[in-house]
Amino acid sequence: MREHRIGDVRWTVVSGPREAAFHALGAHAAADIRTVLAGLPSWPVTERARRSPVLFRAIESASQVEHPDAYAELTALAAGAGVPFDDLLLANLRGDLGAGDGTGCTDLAWAPSLLGHNEDGAPVFDGIGRLLTLLIDGEPGVCVWWYPGFVPANTFTLTTNGLVWGIDSVNVVAPSPCAGRHFVARTAQRADSLTAAVSVLRGCPSAGGFAYTMGQVGSPGVTAVEKAGHETAVTTVDSGFAWHTNHFRRLSPSLDAASEESLARAEVCAHLAPVAPDAKWLVSALTGAVHRNATGGDDLMTLSTLVTDLASGMVTLVPRGGEPLCALAADLASGNVDAVR
Repeated sequence: MREHRIGDVRWTVVSGPREAAFHALGAHAAADIRTVLAGLPSWPVTERARRSPVLFRAIESASQVEHPDAYAELTALAAGAGVPFDDLLLANLRGDLGAGDGTGCTDLAWAPSLLGHNEDGAPVFDGIGRLLTLLIDGEPGVCVWWYPGFVPANTFTLTTNGLVWGIDSVNVVAPSPCAGRHFVARTAQRADSLTAAVSVLRGCPSAGGFAYTMGQVGSPGVTAVEKAGHETAVTTVDSGFAWHTNHFRRLSPSLDAASEESLARAEVCAHLAPVAPDAKWLVSALTGAVHRNATGGDDLMTLSTLVTDLASGMVTLVPRGGEPLCALAADLASGNVDAVR
């Protein structure tokens, strides 16, 4: 376990065997995990599980059976933090039980080579979220923006195989008795190519909904994947501007509940007009036009912004209220702190 601060960014790097690494991570972040559990919006969510106990246990069972590695990671994280496993499980399944968990995140892209993501979350995560690099024995390195207590897969992802994606939460009206969406996303992080990652998403049903905006360093083009239950929509964008907020654009609108906030942000995205699209413009759009501050009835705030140039592999990360950090995606995913300094 190594803890670093690079400029305004907190960065935790953990390595070793899976369960030992996550147990150590839980112990290291125990205080933050308890803060998160106490401060989540609409927490506790036990009422949701009690209202639909069959669905809840079906989702838990599918998560454990179909994604045993990710399930073991959450189990070890809870044990290391000294918190009840069901508390962490419920927190991770908030968006899989039909009541939603907020309308977080915006993704902008300019194909063939630019991906941008705003990570929107509850104010309880402000100052607690951080970069997390996982170097699990025998697996590709993975870097994410991590919410303590959560399966490290529901924000943005960078891997040592060059995979890059951001995730937008989508509230599914009638969840299927499938694995939790965080567990599916975590399994996809081990793919060795973009094609393989999309194949994982096609083949792994999820109870709740996610929209992925994906790419691979060194390979031109942007891929958008929408996922809910057994339904998957995959769209390839070879050139031009693309965007996504928190409702489905390609899957049937009957599957989700589009909030007014997400629709309003979508309207903003639809009217963005990049004249000379580059990483600087994408950072400016994400930190300006669609940046959120948990004001005016909006419950969420933008906690970090990430823009990746797939051609060069260069990443620009802007933490809330902080200065940008620039690094190669490969260095973040491999935990190469010296190179980032």
